[in-house]
Amino acid sequence: MSASAVSPTFRVVSPSTGQLLAEVPDLGEAGVLEAVSRACSAAPAWAGLPFGERAAALRRWRTAALDSKELLPTLIGESGKPRHEAEGIELLYFCELIRFGISAGRRVLRPETRHPLLFMTKRTVLHRKPLGVVGVVGPWNFPLLNNAADAVFPLLAGNAVVLKPSEVTPLTSVVMGKLWLEVGNPPGVFQVVTGLGATGAALIEQVDGVMFTGSVQTGRKVAAKAGERLIPCVTELGGKSPFIVLEGADLDAAAMAAAWSGFAHSGQVCIGTERVYVEEKVAEEFERKLEERVRALRQEVPGLDGTGEHDLGAVTAPRQLEVVERQIADALRRGARAVTGGKRRTDLPGNFFEPTLLVGATQEMEVMREETFGPLLPVMRVKDAAEAVRLANDSHLGLNASVFGPEGRAVEVANAIQSGNTIVNDVLVHYLVVEAPLGGIKASGLGVRHGVEGLKQWTRLETVTTNKPFLGPVGRFISRRLAFPYDRRVLGLLRNATRLLYRRG
Repeated sequence: MSASAVSPTFRVVSPSTGQLLAEVPDLGEAGVLEAVSRACSAAPAWAGLPFGERAAALRRWRTAALDSKELLPTLIGESGKPRHEAEGIELLYFCELIRFGISAGRRVLRPETRHPLLFMTKRTVLHRKPLGVVGVVGPWNFPLLNNAADAVFPLLAGNAVVLKPSEVTPLTSVVMGKLWLEVGNPPGVFQVVTGLGATGAALIEQVDGVMFTGSVQTGRKVAAKAGERLIPCVTELGGKSPFIVLEGADLDAAAMAAAWSGFAHSGQVCIGTERVYVEEKVAEEFERKLEERVRALRQEVPGLDGTGEHDLGAVTAPRQLEVVERQIADALRRGARAVTGGKRRTDLPGNFFEPTLLVGATQEMEVMREETFGPLLPVMRVKDAAEAVRLANDSHLGLNASVFGPEGRAVEVANAIQSGNTIVNDVLVHYLVVEAPLGGIKASGLGVRHGVEGLKQWTRLETVTTNKPFLGPVGRFISRRLAFPYDRRVLGLLRNATRLLYRRG
């Protein structure tokens, strides 16, 4: 990170205590231009390294993150989440993504040879080359998992990366930038630029590819600018993940899963459950079990050192408290009941809201249609699986879904749901299945993270076609016969060959 002495600053406040954590430079366009210039200078040498040397640099970075005494307290302090989620999910994910990226990169980033049928004297070699400089614009809910971790695949593919974290939670990314340099990794290859929205907008104007995680509204603007510049753009945007409970499901497991996926990180998880549809025959029992689970949730100020026994921390972004309150008021006015929670925690400092479970929800309620991103979970009863699927698909978003029920029937329902990612008889853990691509459909995003598909998208393809050894003279003879001046005899041969090869399919 670079900042001049006259750079304006912005405040980073603890969501758990309301206390000032840091004054951070708002680098703006000038800071972005400096960082991208350094990245452009560093990128060719980084791309020119053997893959094994880039992999070694990522391993050093991973070790530094594991050994850091500063990283986890910083992450917990600025996000308000329990250490269980900071260490047991975000740090674990970062480490696993590097493991898979290195394993897959050795296979999919090396040149690939293809042999044509028509021109058997030729061979074509596909080369995957880095885009150059990739800009990552990260969200506030996962300061490590969706920020520095999103740089892993672009870096392994040979790109330099400039990361602009959210102004709400930038400090974890700053720590990761320091760790990159402290272990001897090349400067300019991974950088962090802090700032407000204008800083992110300036970054998108300068880079060769962009990864954005955030709201649908901002994601549309990012995609439009990327389209205007004709650069690759990957976005993970909003989610309104449905959770379907079928007759015959293990209701204890379903209630546990709904509580976890609905209230993990105080409901601020992109693939977390945001609406529940349960078949009428099991609805009463399921609602009772879910209420018991939600009432048992423990909420307190997260201990930076991992002390304390709690499940929920603070709401990271204060504006989400207003969203939750508005959706609760709308639901209650339309006939829903809050069986747990329903209000802010005035006995705790910072941004705390009681985990709130609504029953008697209906599809027209805002809480069933618009993204919440807070500790609020609505439950709606449906007559059968067909209605559940119809209502689950009645959304402009399509990021994630979960189905609980007898395996065969649950899989059938899962295949009918319009979602980029669906998991059967489980929740959330598929985000750690990094071998498989994960992305949204509809307004939930473009492109994917994870899988070999997520790695390849940070490269551009270049092909080189040559004559096969010892067949060069034959290839040149054929090429000359196809070129000017055209010969009717050659056309006759081409006509006969076309019919011979393709008439019978």
